Amino acid sequence: MELERRGVVPFLIVTSTFLPLVRAQATARKVEPRVIVVDHPVGGLDAEEFATRVEAAYAGMVRELEDL
Repeated sequence: MELERRGVVPFLIVTSTFLPLVRAQATARKVEPRVIVVDHPVGGLDAEEFATRVEAAYAGMVRELEDL
């Protein structure tokens, strides 16, 4: 991935519903993205529910960065 060659650690944030599609596309393209999964849906949430999804994504990113 071009970003990684430039020293950037990219993350793909995906909802649980779309995880199978992301995995299939990654396999087809022979890449292994760093995937952070949050509960579905993201759209149509009130501010509190959306904040919960953001916090989950942030926590996932922190875990991934600690594993580098």
